Amino acid sequence: MANLQHIADRIFRNVDAGHLVVGYSASMGALIDAYDDDPDFHAWIDAVPGSAVEKLLVCMVRAGAWEDPGWLAAWIQREAA
Repeated sequence: MANLQHIADRIFRNVDAGHLVVGYSASMGALIDAYDDDPDFHAWIDAVPGSAVEKLLVCMVRAGAWEDPGWLAAWIQREAA
């Protein structure tokens, strides 16, 4: 089970320190919103290890998809299959 709060704290701290690009903050914010709003995403987060969430963040930043809920839904469907 991923600890979303722990991951978020680490991501925001590293962005503030200049070690990660700001896209990580935007992506983490999108994940927090999705966790609160989407029961399927909430269940996925609760079922996967933290490394899966970190992989999702990297891919989301690379794709610039933090404002695309469809991208996130497609990711979850692909990973759940």
